Amino acid sequence: MPLPRSQMLAAALVLMTGACGRSPEPTPEQAQTAGDRAAFRDFNAVEATGPDDVVITIGNGFSVKPEGDPKTVGRLDIRVEDGRLKIGRKSGMSSLWDGGKGATIRVTMPTVEALALTGTGEMTLDRAEGKAIDLSLTGTGALRIGAVKLDELRAELTGSGDVELAGTVGSASFSTTGAGNVEAAGLKAGKADVHVMGTGDVDLASDGPVAISIMGTGDVSVKGKAQCTIKRMGTGEAHCAP
Repeated sequence: MPLPRSQMLAAALVLMTGACGRSPEPTPEQAQTAGDRAAFRDFNAVEATGPDDVVITIGNGFSVKPEGDPKTVGRLDIRVEDGRLKIGRKSGMSSLWDGGKGATIRVTMPTVEALALTGTGEMTLDRAEGKAIDLSLTGTGALRIGAVKLDELRAELTGSGDVELAGTVGSASFSTTGAGNVEAAGLKAGKADVHVMGTGDVDLASDGPVAISIMGTGDVSVKGKAQCTIKRMGTGEAHCAP
């Protein structure tokens, strides 16, 4: 038996009221942004690919907080695999790298053993202390550490990006390929190995033995009382002076 018109209107009003009271379902982008952040833990290395900036602070516990335009944040792919925090873009989003609309990902972690950056973004770490750290930079980005106090530091640079370091380290190893620079005049190394292939420059400080190998037009400058051994092929120069 059909309902009277008045009852049909009342039923429709109830349905509309219930729908208005419900919270809207989150979009896939919102769901990922507000995902289970507790999963981002138990990592000691950070690996980033793309145009986005990563700011790392040494502190208690783990925290990963993306910031920026909601659409850009929604394109991020953040995960932890094999003890590494991996930051990139979702599949098919690489064409959206525009440099001007990158996100900023703020990371807190207790200790760092390795940093890797590929692309045009920037990665900064406030301080690195302990036994050793491995650094890798590929592309045109920048990788910076504000204060280093380590037994050993190894850095590989490919492309035209920059690595900036300051502090003290027992042993340092720098390898550059391309036009990228290592700006570490404020880093004093007990000893160092420096390999330059291309047009990039390396600056550092040391009072100990420094082995320098240059192939190309890049220059190496060592401040302090270092005892340098130099091998050159090309027009690049090595300067070891107080």
